[in-house]
Amino acid sequence: MRQVILSMLVSIDGYIEGIDNDINWHVWDDEMQTYMMDFLQTIDTFIYGRKSYELMLDYWPDQKGEFADIMNQTPKIVFSTTLQKAKMNARIAHGNVAEEIQKEKEKPGKDMVLFAGANMASSFIEHNLIDEYRIIVNPVVLGKGTPLFQTGKQQQLKLVSAKPFKCGNVLLTYKAK
Repeated sequence: MRQVILSMLVSIDGYIEGIDNDINWHVWDDEMQTYMMDFLQTIDTFIYGRKSYELMLDYWPDQKGEFADIMNQTPKIVFSTTLQKAKMNARIAHGNVAEEIQKEKEKPGKDMVLFAGANMASSFIEHNLIDEYRIIVNPVVLGKGTPLFQTGKQQQLKLVSAKPFKCGNVLLTYKAK
């Protein structure tokens, strides 16, 4: 069965973006690029909420290179009640999140990744839809912004690995219990 993997870059104080959707604080180097390219080979579907999808749509179509090609060409599921049209190899899901994801998990293929969106992550946590968490902690304190976890639901996790990168990032991989 396919899995849903939550993969997000966060500040050390738990924010996924600064004020006004700022992500310029992300620490990225060749080692991070290699990790991400290897990870993306295990994925065949990106999952987004409307807001994150629209932010990605504003950025990725004009980018060049292997990473951009993957971001643009990989099929996407966008959960939205208001979005009417999808681009960038995406389809809109208007239905029940839990039912839609359960159907996707049962299809053949590689794993799916939830890359962006605190609201979407919270919804997935509420419905126990995340099988694995890959949290990349960046060596920066933002103080304000959008926190990754915005749900009141507690979830116990099991640490699978902790991998430090030379740039100061640490990849924490957890499985849902």
